[in-house]
Amino acid sequence: MKHRGEGKSHMIDRLTHIYQLYDRIMESTARACGPGCAGCCTCNVTLTRLEARLMTNRLPSSRRRSIYAAVTQRFPENRYIPKTSTNGFARLCMEDADLPEEENDPAWGRCPLLENDLCTGYDVRPFGCRAMVSETDCRDTGCAQMPSWILTVNNVFLQAIEHLDPDGYSGNLSDMLHRALSGNDVTGQDIQNHDLKNHKLFVKNEPITCLMIPPEHREQMAPIVRDLSELINTGLERNQGQGQGNDR
Repeated sequence: MKHRGEGKSHMIDRLTHIYQLYDRIMESTARACGPGCAGCCTCNVTLTRLEARLMTNRLPSSRRRSIYAAVTQRFPENRYIPKTSTNGFARLCMEDADLPEEENDPAWGRCPLLENDLCTGYDVRPFGCRAMVSETDCRDTGCAQMPSWILTVNNVFLQAIEHLDPDGYSGNLSDMLHRALSGNDVTGQDIQNHDLKNHKLFVKNEPITCLMIPPEHREQMAPIVRDLSELINTGLERNQGQGQGNDR
């Protein structure tokens, strides 16, 4: 959880360390993904406000301009717009509440950051992109083949990244980057703005109330939860085992 007076730069450093932890965990995982494999790179990726800040802060000005131009020129008319955040989804599951209906179709198009099947923002890509891994080539099978264990890891990392910015918002990559790269951060005032409120482009982040870890993965997840707990400076262990392992 963010401390009072903790600056944006420090929070971005924490997010970078979370990315690095995930990379270490995934080092020994067999995957078919590689350069030029862009089957999962659709216009439906989401990210948090803090991840958008990392992208804008870590990119040189020339690349910021080119990515802004790409997002503007290839802005997808149809794209996945979340109706609840990852932690909001987990909370609703725990409350046995009705889940909002969401549309997500890969046929809506490719990510606007792609150039010749390569990502122009790869080094600062959000976790939603980092988490797309497959044991088989998606171009051959038509979909990603992801072990259930990795799905659990991905869910918990998404929850931790959202928890790191509980006062922020999440949304589609195109919507978030278009605003961030034009110098317009998403704020609470924006959500009250008439246009954004009608279009409901962004969802409010929530802190973790339960971790989405099924019983069969709790032992494996324990050290990862401890490491994440240190990185986001909160006691996640008390939430472990409360989730039901639901998939978004």
